[in-house]
This record gives sequence, structure tokens and C-alpha cells, in this order.
Amino acid sequence: MEEYMNLVPVRNEKIELRKIEGRYYLLIPMDSKLDFLARRLHGDYRRIELDEMGAYTWELCDGRRTVKEIGKALKARFGENAEPLYERLVTFLFELAKRYLIEFKRTNELE
Repeated sequence: MEEYMNLVPVRNEKIELRKIEGRYYLLIPMDSKLDFLARRLHGDYRRIELDEMGAYTWELCDGRRTVKEIGKALKARFGENAEPLYERLVTFLFELAKRYLIEFKRTNELE
């Protein structure tokens, strides 16, 4: 787990977080040619629903904060509800990365 603490998650700039009818969604543009049929059926965006903790985590992935700093912010805001903190956080971030919604940089790769 320790090896992930200094990674810096960076949001994909094409993805937008929007609150719709009291719920948080990541809006992912369907802009590839292969998305043609999906666009006809579902509109221009694929949506992933997030809870409040997920939405806050997304906002913290600003390309400046490390995983450790994001965890501290989550702990400050959500307290015990965030536990087990780093296991949940790293799992969530890797799910986002698998879908190309974020990428990880090492602190020495930042400008």
C-alpha cells in the first residue's frame, strides 16, 4: 500500500462531474466512432454514478495532491465513514484508472 501513497492522480480533462437531481455523475463523452450506436441510444455521454465520497475524491484528483494527501482530506471530511481509508481509496482510484478516467503521475514527473 505504501508504494501508492506518493502517486498523484490526474483527472482526464474530458470527464465532467455533474450533480443531477441530487446525485453525482461522471459524464464521459462518447466521442469515438465505435460509440455511434451507444450515442444514438443514450445520448452524448456515458454516466457513472458516484456517492458523495466518490465525488469529493474526484474533485481532489487535481494533479497536485498525492494519494496520501487525498486520504487525509477524506478522513477530515468523512471521519470513520471513510474507513478502511487507504484500501478503499486505492481500489477506487485504480478502478478510475482502468477506465482511463484518471492517470497516475509520480511526484517527480510533475512540472
